Amino acid sequence: MNAEIWKQVAKWEIKAIMILWIINFIVFVVFTFLMNGFQIISSALFSKLTFVETGMALIAGGIIAFSGSVSASKSKEFISKTEQHWTFDKLRSREKQANKYLLLSALLFLQSIIISFAGL
Repeated sequence: MNAEIWKQVAKWEIKAIMILWIINFIVFVVFTFLMNGFQIISSALFSKLTFVETGMALIAGGIIAFSGSVSASKSKEFISKTEQHWTFDKLRSREKQANKYLLLSALLFLQSIIISFAGL
């Protein structure tokens, strides 16, 4: 892969992680102020959230990768009665999309480990 593709992937990963941290902050605020009677939560909420997000990213990447496979294309063709044929290019493009999610899940898992050791 060339440097331009790495830059695009890095930008996508940074945007995704920033969005997830904004969601984590919102969840933290909701749990702290609305659900817990204005008391600070100290039960490792951030590490649990990032661990759940890791699983969700893995599942999303797996679904995207599977959607480009031969069996998924044949099933879609059979159900919708269309003549969309499977191509190797379709598989390759889906795998490239899935790789972003798999890298995201690896980064989130690393964050979850770091956060759990920090005690947050």
